[in-house]
Amino acid sequence: MENICFFRPKWVASPSSSNEKLTPKSSERRGKNSKKKGEVDPVEVYCRVRPLDNPDDNCCVKPLSTTLVQLIPPENSLAVARNGQIKEYQFTFQYVFDEYTSQKAVFDYVACPLVDDLLRGKNGLLFTYGITSSGKTYTMTGSPKDQGVLPRCLDVLFNSISGVQAKKYVFKSDKMNGFEVQSEADAMMERQKRDIMPGITTPKTPTTHRRGNFGDQERISDPTILSSVDDDNQYAVFVSYIEIYNNYVYDLLEELPYDPITGYKPPQTKILRTDSSDCMYVMNCVEVEITSPEEAFEVLFKGQKRRKVAHTALNAESSRSHSIFNIRLVQAPLDPRGEEVLQDPDKICVSQLSLVDLAGSERTHRTKNAGDRLKEAGNINQSLMALRNCIEILRDNQKNSSNKMVPYRDSKLTHLFKNYFDGEGKVRMIVCVNPKGDEFDETIHVMKFAELSQEVLIARQQQVRFDIGLTPGRRKMNYKEKFKSEDDLCTAPKVPAFDFSLGPGFPPFELLRSSDDIVLPQLEKFLVERQKRREALQLDLDRQNDEFRAQLVEFERNYEQAIIQNDELQQRVEKSESYVQKLESRIRSLERRMEENSRNYKESEKQKRELEAMIQDKEVKIRQEKSEKERLRNDFKTRLDMNNQHWERNLEKERQKIEQDYGGQIWEKQHKLNMLRNIVNEGDSDAMPAPQETFRTPAPKTRTHTTPGKLLSARSENDMRKIGNTPTPRSRTATTGTSLSAARANLKPTPRSTSNSNTPKPTPAYNPRHRRSRSSNAEIWLDHRPQGNVELDTVLQPKIKKKKSVSKLEVKDTKEASKYMLTHQDMDSEDNLTTKIYKGECLPTAGGGTAVVFNDVETLTQTSPGSRKRRSSCPQPQDFEGDWTDVEDRCNVGIEGHGNARKRSKPLPGTRV
Repeated sequence: MENICFFRPKWVASPSSSNEKLTPKSSERRGKNSKKKGEVDPVEVYCRVRPLDNPDDNCCVKPLSTTLVQLIPPENSLAVARNGQIKEYQFTFQYVFDEYTSQKAVFDYVACPLVDDLLRGKNGLLFTYGITSSGKTYTMTGSPKDQGVLPRCLDVLFNSISGVQAKKYVFKSDKMNGFEVQSEADAMMERQKRDIMPGITTPKTPTTHRRGNFGDQERISDPTILSSVDDDNQYAVFVSYIEIYNNYVYDLLEELPYDPITGYKPPQTKILRTDSSDCMYVMNCVEVEITSPEEAFEVLFKGQKRRKVAHTALNAESSRSHSIFNIRLVQAPLDPRGEEVLQDPDKICVSQLSLVDLAGSERTHRTKNAGDRLKEAGNINQSLMALRNCIEILRDNQKNSSNKMVPYRDSKLTHLFKNYFDGEGKVRMIVCVNPKGDEFDETIHVMKFAELSQEVLIARQQQVRFDIGLTPGRRKMNYKEKFKSEDDLCTAPKVPAFDFSLGPGFPPFELLRSSDDIVLPQLEKFLVERQKRREALQLDLDRQNDEFRAQLVEFERNYEQAIIQNDELQQRVEKSESYVQKLESRIRSLERRMEENSRNYKESEKQKRELEAMIQDKEVKIRQEKSEKERLRNDFKTRLDMNNQHWERNLEKERQKIEQDYGGQIWEKQHKLNMLRNIVNEGDSDAMPAPQETFRTPAPKTRTHTTPGKLLSARSENDMRKIGNTPTPRSRTATTGTSLSAARANLKPTPRSTSNSNTPKPTPAYNPRHRRSRSSNAEIWLDHRPQGNVELDTVLQPKIKKKKSVSKLEVKDTKEASKYMLTHQDMDSEDNLTTKIYKGECLPTAGGGTAVVFNDVETLTQTSPGSRKRRSSCPQPQDFEGDWTDVEDRCNVGIEGHGNARKRSKPLPGTRV
């Protein structure tokens, strides 16, 4: 499992110091300085117009030059319907490719410079953008006979690094978005473990190798070779293939686990991480090391079979996800001898080229999507909108010198390519346009966004220079030494080897006659020696065979031991791998636990802040309530003091009033007592003139009606004026001298009249306070009682024969009535309910309305009657002290008539003296 990243070169040597190593911070600092000096590049946007499927269709796109394109809205477009007129639009791009431009021309102009930057250690991003069915996928991949940008990039890359490519597994990923360097021996062991041993233990099914095929068809490769390769470096190529589907990242090269019951399990989503250099990468993503374009195409074809593609109304094979094919080039310098890669991880440079095929923006009413297709279209449009927002905010920050936060995290697409827009590589865009007239309304938005993207400036990345103090040309010097050693071996004397021949050749054995005594003995001697030499050689061969057989047996024994050791090592490796997997799973569980703890901590911090805010609010409310209670307490205290002062004043007035009343009564009683004493002292015989009779006018009575707990009094304003003119019971009449007989005559009780007597009943005294209500006439009264009045339910109510009660006054009601009565309730100063009845006459006006003239006010007041104890008015003997036969006591009883002089506080009204 490997990682995908956007990795900046780790070190760049400056001209002043040959061994200076640039940290990420220093490189960022240089990037900022270069940005200030003007070393920035804009986002390069290219426009490509696809040909029409039907030449008879209406065309809305017209290239005017190599940098200018014109859009003409058709008559049925929304722009014409909205404005009512046809308005042409012109857009300027870096280069405009018309419908006749070949794939080779597009690659040479757009993508080939990015491959050259990749070899120089720079990063690059190329993505195709446009609406659905505009030719984005064709521009990126093409066909086997006419390859697109991606296959040509692979061809040119491997053509350029041919001869300087490192052996497989020399560079190994550290699973932390970086790479490590292995020696040639370690790399060989890795190759045997991964490539050779699995084929020996488990033979593969023989298949035909598809060499040079793109998919299932023969392809035509690109022969371009770039000269920007450093001969003193070793290169390795790693590729990965991912897609962003519904804003989730999936690995297209991941081996899915197979379940014999449920089949293949669904792929797991990947997460984005940042490495130590703040570069974004996809965690636990498969990254394959390839050594040829054919291997890369097999990886590409494997990922394309798992890519999300669906049929829509506008495209038979519409991409439902954003696909990203990453090419990572790892390079490191050779050692001083030029044989192996320098074993220093800090001298590794990793550059990346990301080829992105964006899904096209769609409109539901045209694609007729529903269900999953509708959800996919919504996520595609949302991610493209997030990309547009990021570019617009970058443009505003650079144009207005503002510091707004760029929302990279709104989408996985922008979050993954964050480093490119921050100045970690070159960004290029190919805008694919469908010139069909029906696509104008969507194409115009794409063109506006593409033209606006050209205003975003990106810091230019520094070029990687592998000048580390070693002699350049080390690889060529190593080749010359090898060739020289081979020439020396060719010219040097040969080492004598073991002679397996049977000696010198046969002597001349030409016989002239059958009895030749010279040739035949020599031939016989030669054959005998030859036979002896053959036997010696045979013995030596047998000996060597035995030795070889013994060595072979020893080798087999050693080989078996090596196999056993290898099995043991394999078991150890498997155990270590299982242990490593357990540790990795434990690490992942710990990471998940840490993330959960972090989330819980953040949540607890948030709850803590909320609780603190609630506590502060409650403290503020408590302080406010305390202050309010203190204010109410002070207010109540103030009112209580004022009420006490008021009661004290009232009690003082009442005390003075009682003193005055009782003083007058005491004086009057003393005066009567003196008169009786004089009468007694003078004797019974003396004649006494009759005393002057004086009638005391009773106090005006108030029309009252007692209810449980309350006393209701009602009086009019006119009655109050009459009451002010009546005499009070305090008025006294002075008496002149009287005789005792006259007094006694007057003191005799008057006999009561019986029912049989013809004596007329006395006329009741006139009470000026009592009067009948003015509303009890035959007029039509309009009784206006607003809502919310309290019903008194008392006996003393106005008696009106003809009335009309309303709660809301209207003009038509006043025209029918001749009298008007308004009831109003309010609380007086002693918190008693007071009801006022305002009365008036309704007079018609000249304008057709009615005027009310108020002429009377009645006031109904409710007061508490207090506690009243009733007592008999007849005096009892026990009320007097001393003898009951006393003359003075009997006179007092006769004079008072109805009460005890000692205990009555004031005379009853109407008493005759």
